[in-house]
Amino acid sequence: MAQLSDDCFAFDGPLLPLSDALALLAKRVSCVAEVEDAPLEKAVGRVLAEDVVAGRDVPPYRNSAVDGYAVHHADLLSDRPTELPVTGRVAAGHPLQHPAVPGAAVRIFTGAPMPDGPDTVMMQEDCREEDGVVLLQPGIKNGANVRAAGEDVARGDRMLARGRRLTPQDTGILAAQGVTAARVFAPLRIALLSTGDEIVEPGEDLPPGRLYDSNRLMLKAALTEMGFALTDFGIQRDDRQRIRETLREAASVCDAIVTSGGMST
Repeated sequence: MAQLSDDCFAFDGPLLPLSDALALLAKRVSCVAEVEDAPLEKAVGRVLAEDVVAGRDVPPYRNSAVDGYAVHHADLLSDRPTELPVTGRVAAGHPLQHPAVPGAAVRIFTGAPMPDGPDTVMMQEDCREEDGVVLLQPGIKNGANVRAAGEDVARGDRMLARGRRLTPQDTGILAAQGVTAARVFAPLRIALLSTGDEIVEPGEDLPPGRLYDSNRLMLKAALTEMGFALTDFGIQRDDRQRIRETLREAASVCDAIVTSGGMST
């Protein structure tokens, strides 16, 4: 079928798949952004400039996953309840100050560091304490309700990869390592401008034959949302020399230029 001169939607060539287009961009475009350190509270939405490797275990020590009693599993009877004296108390931030000996239980709370020796925690709902003695029900597995050091993140693990756009959850992961800043790329500097004698700024009078510049406002919002450092060069009229000067100025202060207009002959 012949293409008509006024058929602006006719197209008989193959379309370039999105994956191929992205591959071409990755091959042809090099990174020009500088690298800087951003405080964690200002790092959300920024792009990591290097891999982040864990420098410590998270959690940094064995701890209890529940409120209950820390015991040596070998002390527990398999066919009937076990009675053990309660010889200590461990809360989050307050480690046991004396050895936890076999044949005794230690009252422990969620997140509290496990004393050396005990290997299992019985939930308080399955226990009954009276006069310094706790009654523990049979059937619990060795190691139950104990979180190991490094269970969430192990020292040496790659936690976050270069090129990742940081989320609020990521800043929590970094803070758990004691990190106060992230190594990120500086925001790209983007110049934005519209061209055309037919467009005017929203809010101004709209003469006959004119249109409001909706594209630039939409692009401005999108670029800002993506975290770019934006310089708005406004509306440039259809003047070759003026547009040339504006583009030259924009190129001297920005990393990229986004334009809207000048689509036809």
